[in-house]
Amino acid sequence: MKGQAVVEWMVLLSVAMLVLAVILSMNEENYGFFRNSVKVSQVKSALNGLKNAVDFVYSQGKDAKTRLYVTVPSATNFTVRTLPQGGGQIEAVLYIKGSEESFDVYTDANLTGSIPATSGSYCMDVTYAQAGVTISRSDGSC
Repeated sequence: MKGQAVVEWMVLLSVAMLVLAVILSMNEENYGFFRNSVKVSQVKSALNGLKNAVDFVYSQGKDAKTRLYVTVPSATNFTVRTLPQGGGQIEAVLYIKGSEESFDVYTDANLTGSIPATSGSYCMDVTYAQAGVTISRSDGSC
């Protein structure tokens, strides 16, 4: 009888561990999806904030300036450029599981400058000069 009880407990313990392993693997998939969703949200938020700042400075005219706080997620490249037909584009390429997802916003202002390539949170200056609007990392605090 003792041997049968030990075997039954081992079978129950094995089934419980199998169920736990299945639950943990499902949570890992959900966690990865959630983490990627957060990165996409951070990219979209950064792009919208930058676009709004550029539009605001451009509407205020020469020598206007504003400062904003931008979060750059890991595995993201931002590009700031003036388009050949005029106006500007801010593009973000986010690398998720070996593939690229591109996001971009457009403005009426000619754009120059850059956004840091290293992940983190940055204070950015958006300044209107004669040539257009410049986006740069701020020396001051937000």
